[in-house]
Amino acid sequence: MNHTHKCKAFTLIELLVVIAIIAILAAILFPVFAQARAKARQISCLSNVKQMSLATGMYVQDYDEMFYPHRFNTCAESNPFIQILNDPPPGTRITGNARSRTFWISLLQPYIKNYDLFKCPSASPTAWWGGNLVPCDADGCSGDGYGGQNSYGHNDVWMSPAASYATACGGAVSPPSDSAVSRPAGTILIVDATYYGAAPDVCNETGKMFNASVGGVQTNSGTNDDCTLAISQGDAGRYPNYWKNIGNSNWSYGGGAGSTDDNILNAENDGKNRHSGQINCQFVDGHAKSMPYDQVIGNICLWTIDGRSWCN
Repeated sequence: MNHTHKCKAFTLIELLVVIAIIAILAAILFPVFAQARAKARQISCLSNVKQMSLATGMYVQDYDEMFYPHRFNTCAESNPFIQILNDPPPGTRITGNARSRTFWISLLQPYIKNYDLFKCPSASPTAWWGGNLVPCDADGCSGDGYGGQNSYGHNDVWMSPAASYATACGGAVSPPSDSAVSRPAGTILIVDATYYGAAPDVCNETGKMFNASVGGVQTNSGTNDDCTLAISQGDAGRYPNYWKNIGNSNWSYGGGAGSTDDNILNAENDGKNRHSGQINCQFVDGHAKSMPYDQVIGNICLWTIDGRSWCN
């Protein structure tokens, strides 16, 4: 007897169901994979920040317990940033006043031995890595390579004095000492940023300035007094908008745009984009951790070294 075997094929409906299931699983899993990659980049960036803290500790020990300024005014031929890029005078890679400024990343470089450590894998493409130098167009700086163009910014209000910008090849610099910081475990030194200087929103443009030590209530903070105080201290008078450099926001490299509502909103959105609303921070005592963006720009107690009575 002959038996006929028939192979049953998938029907069109069955194929569509399988495809739909695969599409649903992909829609569920792809964001999870993207989040995992973003978290891995954030952890790598936090590791960079921790390495900077170790280098900072060695620098402070070598320089009589004094921290480094955010910038020295130097002669171009002695600028280590130019030397590491193999850009001898007259050169074409670093231009303008960037040639006669030594920035804080070069002051830490002898203890780190690797400029690539200053690149966050989640940073926006404003760095010189790979030979791409970006011109700084903000008021007060000029030239490709200005600021070192790394992925991190120094506390420019209280921790990073510098000589007068107009002073060439020198100028007095008086950075704070380790003992001058009354809350070393609570004072930010370095944060994720697109420019070499950063600050909190001292003039409360975002409306997020608060005093975390009293439960997030807007008291003794976010006022005109805070703005006036910050502006009166050292270089802060020139940098009340430097909160717009934090994260992937690029106020300085973007030309120092004004304080319109759209500009403020864009700065906040770009600032949060680097690590999904988190900012990696290094503190004066050497520890590093990730913190919410709104807290970093809004809590002035995380930046000041003056020991205000309402800061813990």
